[in-house]
Amino acid sequence: MKTYHSNAESVLGLPANSYIYNITSSVVQQDIRSQSFPILSGSDYLVVISSDDSIRSLDPERLKTVNVIKNAHKSITSIKRYAHPGSQCNSFMTCGRDGIVRGWDMRSGNKVVELSVPSSEPLSALDCNAEMQAVVAGTELEGNAPGDVSIFGWDMRMPGNIKMKYEESHNDTVTELRFLPAVGETNTLLLSAGTDGMVNIFNTAFIEEDEALFQVIKSASALQHAGMIDGDIFTLGTDETLAFYAFQNPDLDTKDPAPCSLGDVREQFSCEYVVNMYQAGSKPYLAVGNHTEKWLDLIRFKNKTSDPTDTRKWKAKSSEGSKIRLSGGHGEELVRDVLITDGAKVVYTCGEDGAVRVWKGQGDDDDDVEMGGTSRVGKKRKGDRHENRHEKNEKRSKSGPSG
Repeated sequence: MKTYHSNAESVLGLPANSYIYNITSSVVQQDIRSQSFPILSGSDYLVVISSDDSIRSLDPERLKTVNVIKNAHKSITSIKRYAHPGSQCNSFMTCGRDGIVRGWDMRSGNKVVELSVPSSEPLSALDCNAEMQAVVAGTELEGNAPGDVSIFGWDMRMPGNIKMKYEESHNDTVTELRFLPAVGETNTLLLSAGTDGMVNIFNTAFIEEDEALFQVIKSASALQHAGMIDGDIFTLGTDETLAFYAFQNPDLDTKDPAPCSLGDVREQFSCEYVVNMYQAGSKPYLAVGNHTEKWLDLIRFKNKTSDPTDTRKWKAKSSEGSKIRLSGGHGEELVRDVLITDGAKVVYTCGEDGAVRVWKGQGDDDDDVEMGGTSRVGKKRKGDRHENRHEKNEKRSKSGPSG
């Protein structure tokens, strides 16, 4: 196991008791549909959203604030990049429980576009694809499930009109939206997941929902995250359950291989919560945390299946150096999001302590390395740290994003 340590911190200027929900960056990506990011250069910057409804850009080395957009939404929930392949991202899309999607130029801090949904339905999930000039947003169910939730889509060439609306595939809060890498000649696939336990994959080339629906996965758990890793679909439940599914064979007469369910992974990894699954170059990592012992681990995963038609066999790698421990983590607070650069030589984290931290190492070549800097604000009020993820999602529905 490699261990990364912290050794510095600086002030962001957020109000006390603030959470930081998500972290992303302006760095150039060649594949905008991947979750993999090159190491940031001096001309790049980080972007975070926080519970005070602000958007902040930060210097990636010293974590000093570069720009601040205040009151971006009434209860901001998500932020996504909007950039073409090979170009630095300076435009970012956000959404909130005010039922609005906004686009921002982080260099000037100006709003560049605004999209809205009928009846100001609260928005809980978002994704963008600049190549397709597409933005999608999913709604949050304010009452008890089952209920009416929708996924809205816009063509940015006509931002005043909602292009598509899928309203039959979920009956509880949409927690994840992701445009997927191209499969064969199809490059218009969108994944959605929700607290109803459903994962749906749509071909957004079709406006009608029945025609668009390509694959359906039903999980026994309410889902906080889902996505694609190395060609397979992963699901992460609010009860910390992890599973992997094969992408549906276009030949519907071919039986899909059995999924790989790891169940509740807290005992296996001696953790108290799971953040998400991330891709660092070609390497998948699961981020798990323990706020009692104050650490965050990045655990390498590998699919042991050699034949795509066989049962999925995802496992944590057991080799030396396949796990990175961020010693100290975010103290007694939960980590909300992680940005892992290619090779895992630089890692950024944000959390419920209102801090952004950068951890630097040598990736696969180093055993014991140090963190480059930390940015934090005053402590927030502590709640019950042993609440289960479903209870945490209920809290997030009031105080922050669900995914």
